[in-house]
Amino acid sequence: MYKPTLVLFDNQARAKILKGVNVVYEAVRRTMGPQGGNALIYGLYSRPYRLTNDGYTVADIIELKDPHENLAANAIQDAAKRTNLLAGDGTTCTVVVTGKGVNTILPMISGMEETADLERALAGKGKKRGVMDIKRELFATRDDVVAKLKEMSRKVESLEELTRIATVSVENEEYGKIIAEMAWEIGTGGYIDVLEGFKGEIETETIKGARFPAKVPAKVFINRLERYEMEIVDAPVFLTNYTIDRAAMAMILDRLQGLQRLVIIAPEFKDSGLVAMANVNKKNSDLIYAPVKVPSLKTVQFEDIEVFTGARFINKDRGDKLNGISNADLGFLSKLVVKDADTREDCVAMGGKGVSEVPMSFSDEEVMSKAPAPVELRIKTLKEQLEATREEGQKNLLRRRIAGLASAVGVIRVSCDSEGETYYWKKKIEDAVYACKAALEEGYVRGGGLALKEIAEGLPEENLLRPALLAPYEQIQENAEGIEVGETIIDPTKAIRCSVEHSVSVMANLATVRVIIPEEREKSPAEGYEMIARAIHQYVLMWAR
Repeated sequence: MYKPTLVLFDNQARAKILKGVNVVYEAVRRTMGPQGGNALIYGLYSRPYRLTNDGYTVADIIELKDPHENLAANAIQDAAKRTNLLAGDGTTCTVVVTGKGVNTILPMISGMEETADLERALAGKGKKRGVMDIKRELFATRDDVVAKLKEMSRKVESLEELTRIATVSVENEEYGKIIAEMAWEIGTGGYIDVLEGFKGEIETETIKGARFPAKVPAKVFINRLERYEMEIVDAPVFLTNYTIDRAAMAMILDRLQGLQRLVIIAPEFKDSGLVAMANVNKKNSDLIYAPVKVPSLKTVQFEDIEVFTGARFINKDRGDKLNGISNADLGFLSKLVVKDADTREDCVAMGGKGVSEVPMSFSDEEVMSKAPAPVELRIKTLKEQLEATREEGQKNLLRRRIAGLASAVGVIRVSCDSEGETYYWKKKIEDAVYACKAALEEGYVRGGGLALKEIAEGLPEENLLRPALLAPYEQIQENAEGIEVGETIIDPTKAIRCSVEHSVSVMANLATVRVIIPEEREKSPAEGYEMIARAIHQYVLMWAR
């Protein structure tokens, strides 16, 4: 069926870009700072509603009816999404910098086209800049800004500094102290999970976990979309170095019976095996099979996971066969979180069988005792090997294995008087957790937009990025109707750096757009009925007149 292509050019295209960007920008900028407002948004998963001032959440749910404007909205949403993925904090800053930059640059380019096409206007030896000149200038300024941020950055050297960062992010001194103490204890190698509780208070717990490099083999298995993660709880674990294809899956389905869900850890998954798992998941509307791809693991690392999970490692190199497996070969994890990332990233495993102490009975004395947990014994053995090893590469591998098995996992449970308030604080605490992690990784700079303001004031007045860099400080002041930003207000360098990098990437590329070609989607019958209803309404009004 023929569908017309909805093409817009030049200033018409830029007008649509501005409208699309500004819907997201206007919604998010009102939430910025300590006096920023909240957004009341529709609920998900039986939740009646959500209340939040999280920039990424507010931006991400916006979908515009106009296809041209929606493409532009997608661009600014992408900037917030990338900051959220890498830093976990600073998404509101990202949207504000992007929105201000686009509103500065696009009207200027449109003004240059009022009498002629931009390229024709620049054909002579005039001093006006072309769109590619503008793009290059923005990227050059971005590099300078990032370099200055790194120069300004200070390393987190005390719990007090980390508490200041957490408090600024969560906007609550009590919660900031709780979050910072846990982040300080866990360190950069640890993991903090924020869950919804039920006691009407903030609860914290530190448990033993493990980390190892892993990936999600296909996006269809991502079930925590907002964090690009596959998450599965209370699941048996099947561990092997066989490649999982359709034949292997058929054997697993045949031999392993009565399971509500299953984690399969293997170095490679063929499309035929993934399709078989995805079909079962789709049929049950749940993550029944969770494939975890571990292409870089050595045999000794598989054996580490074997100890942690309590699974029997089905090793093809020693002759183990898939047709001989049974439920007794399965391990267990209380929770597994695997990132969907292009780069290799460690997954987090919690609550394995191997972390529990083993009961021992001494019948002669009628005394019950407990032996050390298998994981503790494994770590002790690895440390002994580390002391005896001289080769540096092998020592580094042993250090990674020890760190992987000895990882601490923090859990923060959030519960308030209403679902809306619980969701609000859960998102705030998540942001603060990621802010602490980012600060421990790359340090901190002056907060409240002051770091970017200081850099912007050192740029020439005509610099295109200057207004965008001033925007976070100005927006915080506007929302608070004037507020003094003290020396105690600090932000993670990583969050601010990511905001600048992703904002400039989007605004620079939008500046080059002269054509918008959105996808023409099929209209639903409901839209047709709506058009008929509007036509009838218009007819009735005209007839009455």
